[in-house]
Amino acid sequence: MKTADVIVVGAGPSGLRVAARLAGAGLDVRVLERKPRVGMGVVCTGIIGEEVFDERGLGRGPVVSQLRRVRLVSPRATEFVYEHPRPFACVVDRERFDGELGRAAASAGASIECGLRVEDIAVGRDGVRVEIVDGGGAVRRESAAVAVLATGVDYALQKRAGLSAPRDFLKGAQIERATPDADVTTVFFGRDVAPGAFAWSVPAGPGRARIGLLTQRDPKGCLRRLLERRFDAAGAEGIRTRPVAQGLLARTCGDRVLAVGEAAGQTKTTTGGGISYGLACADLAADVLIDCFGRGSFGAPDLAAYERRWKARFQKEIVIGHYTRRMCARLSDGRIESLFQLARTDGIVPIIRDKADFDRHSGLVLALLERLSFMKAFREIRDRLGPDAWS
Repeated sequence: MKTADVIVVGAGPSGLRVAARLAGAGLDVRVLERKPRVGMGVVCTGIIGEEVFDERGLGRGPVVSQLRRVRLVSPRATEFVYEHPRPFACVVDRERFDGELGRAAASAGASIECGLRVEDIAVGRDGVRVEIVDGGGAVRRESAAVAVLATGVDYALQKRAGLSAPRDFLKGAQIERATPDADVTTVFFGRDVAPGAFAWSVPAGPGRARIGLLTQRDPKGCLRRLLERRFDAAGAEGIRTRPVAQGLLARTCGDRVLAVGEAAGQTKTTTGGGISYGLACADLAADVLIDCFGRGSFGAPDLAAYERRWKARFQKEIVIGHYTRRMCARLSDGRIESLFQLARTDGIVPIIRDKADFDRHSGLVLALLERLSFMKAFREIRDRLGPDAWS
């Protein structure tokens, strides 16, 4: 049986980031990934806030476009264009982005092995044991002092380890293709477009765009109709779907095990994006684990510092975003249309320019709720969030 200090299950951004940090601290780290290679077949728009690159020391080689101007389209095709004073986010090639994180982890000393599916996890007094199935069906076991679960929206191992799993999901669908106006970031709203959420077209390099949506039901059918109506493109070939978890998880660590990234519900509940939160929480997880190895203690009380730190940083964002999105999903197309008309004549743009933060939306959400509180629906959302939301 192979042994290591840390086994990381999942080679997405958060898993690779925590592996690089831990290996760089001198720990023996094993990363186990079920896909044949790192970054393969990721269903993700790949939008990352500009600040993340400098904060995490990431290279910009995988960047394919920058976002500054956004066009919003209402259910009745009313358009509202917002242009930020400077680029606020980047779109990355996810396979290249993940590949660079993988090379950084390997350079730090982590061992990364792909094509392995972790079927089971058992936590004992002296360590963690995982059961692994390779591409040929052979079963083997490995052990470590600690396991980090970075499994995205697959929560089977979390449940086996006694950690929490989300109950609320949106359904996402996306396709990348050549299309006119590919250089314009566009967001579509309406019950006919994406019931319960929104759709998008995001630049993905010269002449290409990632077109996708989040919705409460039938994501592939909704995206097919969007392609036909807005992009003169028929058929569903190439459309890929995935669930997107919503809401705060109660328990993301226990004895000798913790979850990070989407596996811990660390996603923006307004947009469904998870890269920046996952990277930040991976660093918090690494800090706590390095301290635990220094003390030789890996119990739930030791790892609880991780949960306290990441929730102190992101709980407010997740809770406010989740509740506001659920309430806004109830708005009729007529109400959404009235907001577009208001945005064209009212002082909403200065609020956006002043409060907009690509990775932290609560300040903008609360400011808009206060401004729109003369409308009954938004006053109810503001009042139900309560005074603690503003603190």
